[in-house]
Amino acid sequence: MTVTTGDNWAGPVLLCTGEIDIHTAPRLEHHLRRALAIRPAPAVVLLDLQDVFFMDSSGLNSLLTARLEANRHGTLLALAHPGQQVARLLQTTGTASLFPLSPLPPRPQLPR
Repeated sequence: MTVTTGDNWAGPVLLCTGEIDIHTAPRLEHHLRRALAIRPAPAVVLLDLQDVFFMDSSGLNSLLTARLEANRHGTLLALAHPGQQVARLLQTTGTASLFPLSPLPPRPQLPR
């Protein structure tokens, strides 16, 4: 899994590619922590999952942990374009409603 970071008008954008599983979830967590550590706190951290073709419970746990951290700082953790497998994981676990879907084009404008 790779993570490309950038910015949009509301805050950081993290573009993920590949699989998010027990081996790669720590990499995602690292990038999410960095995005959520920005001060002043961004309004939104956008996680673009368009190119993620697999996520297991480790990846979901990373999202849930990041969501709690985001809420503590008044930041919204939003998802963009979750693929079929990721959407099914969120629906099956009853967590889909915890993550708003972004209607905005999610691709980073400026690489960091």
